[in-house]
Amino acid sequence: MLIGAGCACGAGGSLRVAEFEQQILDYLAGKHGAARNFDSLQALLRSIATQPPAGEDPGPGLSLLDDLKRTLDSFDELHRTR
Repeated sequence: MLIGAGCACGAGGSLRVAEFEQQILDYLAGKHGAARNFDSLQALLRSIATQPPAGEDPGPGLSLLDDLKRTLDSFDELHRTR
């Protein structure tokens, strides 16, 4: 993923998706202890998707998903090509 491509900010470079994923996992682990148990977003999302059905305790999944959405939206806004 290119960062700063075509802009005048001078922060050119690249970021591997795996590095970005690890940063997200580290952030989520700081806010949600349950996220510490996963080494990928895929594994984390799969675990949330297999939680108890509606009507039962949803666990930390919904709060964690809200934080993940805000993180991805923020990254998109910062790095969207204009």
